[in-house]
Amino acid sequence: MHSVNGCITNTGTILNMSGLNQIKGVESSCVRVQAGVKLADLHEYLAKQDLEVSFSPEIGDATVGSLVVCTSKDSSIDGPGYLSALVTDVTYVDEDGCLVSLSLAKDPSALLAFTCSYGMMGIVVEAVLEVRRRIAITTSGYAFMTRSGEDAAAHLAQAQQQHDALFAILVPGKQHLYVEARDKASKSAARLARSAALSAVRTLGVNGFVKAFMQRTKYNCFLRGTPMGKKMAKLLAKDNPPTTHYRRAFVNRYPAVEPGSRRLDFSFVEFDLPQLQSVVAECWERHFEFKQRTGWAPSGYGVYFVPRGWTQQRALQHNVSGAKALAKPCGNFSGPPGVSFMLDPITGDCDDPRWLQFNLEYSAWAVSRGATPSLSQSKGLLPGQAGLPQQLTRSRFLTPHYAQFVE
Repeated sequence: MHSVNGCITNTGTILNMSGLNQIKGVESSCVRVQAGVKLADLHEYLAKQDLEVSFSPEIGDATVGSLVVCTSKDSSIDGPGYLSALVTDVTYVDEDGCLVSLSLAKDPSALLAFTCSYGMMGIVVEAVLEVRRRIAITTSGYAFMTRSGEDAAAHLAQAQQQHDALFAILVPGKQHLYVEARDKASKSAARLARSAALSAVRTLGVNGFVKAFMQRTKYNCFLRGTPMGKKMAKLLAKDNPPTTHYRRAFVNRYPAVEPGSRRLDFSFVEFDLPQLQSVVAECWERHFEFKQRTGWAPSGYGVYFVPRGWTQQRALQHNVSGAKALAKPCGNFSGPPGVSFMLDPITGDCDDPRWLQFNLEYSAWAVSRGATPSLSQSKGLLPGQAGLPQQLTRSRFLTPHYAQFVE
């Protein structure tokens, strides 16, 4: 399920959510929103009250309703890297056209199951999400020359251990690794971030990497399918000192995609952190093998790190007995407490048939390595490579795409 210009699409079914885009207000430590509210609008609303949701991916046009039931990810600080972990209540329309309400306090198992359903159980109408006071973040950009996959993996592993959160872009074709380290700001930096003088400061983030590069060079970076090169490395090394800002700065708004225009596309797979070294090294080799065989390869790979143990903390917070009561029953981020990492191939030319071929091979390889793909964000996924439990589907909402994965 994805947001498309104010609508929701279940990989084929389009729902117009433009009439359900109201933020109803903050209630204690939560905010109540309608399903059509865009993530960027929610962040702006909460920022005016010095609040935030801890989930802040770069795609601000995604709607809350889609993120409640589908895969999402964010290299987050002091919070889960997926929005469904923030849901305390949800109201949806079931297969009989009736409104159903679920709450973490009364229906923890049912609520968690619903968030794994990809919208195949019903249409989200309203959700209640946990909020907190804003936390200032300091981001620092680094560029590394990487001669091998093992070298890139070593840099990633070291950075992941040294920082609170991490986002990276791996570009094997240029032997580059771009890392954005995210850390809690010091008290002095946090005070400055709160001052009006820095309210409009230029920030880093996925948006910072992309915008800075696009504004200062003639290239369009990987968003337009052009690989990043030495100019990007020089830019990061020279022009991007550590910057302190709020989580809202990570969230972008993107212009509508015109027919035939080049656009960013990616594929999602989730690995367990202990596999980092071997998976990155093997991915590096597969990248060059595919390029040699076909003459084409992805522009790069986005790397995210997402904690899975957040459910234990929430169980205590909401007085739910047993951490398992708040664990996702299936799908992404449903494993035991730990850290997942995503290694997402990226292209700016999703109409190239070699992109589809690459993803058919990439998804098969990732699954063979024990990865958990996403039914809403993984490309080239075939039946048998992922599953959707039948009890999480209703025939009225089941689209052909999801039907092939029902087990």
